[in-house]
Amino acid sequence: MTFKELQTGDYFRILGITTPYVYRKTSDDYCTLNDTLQPIRRHTRVKKLTGVELIEYLAQQATAAEHKPKPTVRLKSRPVPSREKAGVPKYGIIS
Repeated sequence: MTFKELQTGDYFRILGITTPYVYRKTSDDYCTLNDTLQPIRRHTRVKKLTGVELIEYLAQQATAAEHKPKPTVRLKSRPVPSREKAGVPKYGIIS
């Protein structure tokens, strides 16, 4: 089967790739991988996921999302050097 034959929204794998990435058709020329839009040729050979494969994939995505730690944002404040330490006189130089 080729990419052109898939319906929009179908999940698939690209044949010949050793890593089992799962893509989703978003339009006639694009698909998504991990919510990232990817261009793809219409004649690319693909394998549409079966119902069982799709259920397994979505279950893996759900458990991965549950175990993913939320990012912690820490702001570092940096002290501003005083003018005296930086060698700048308080009132500037008058020439």
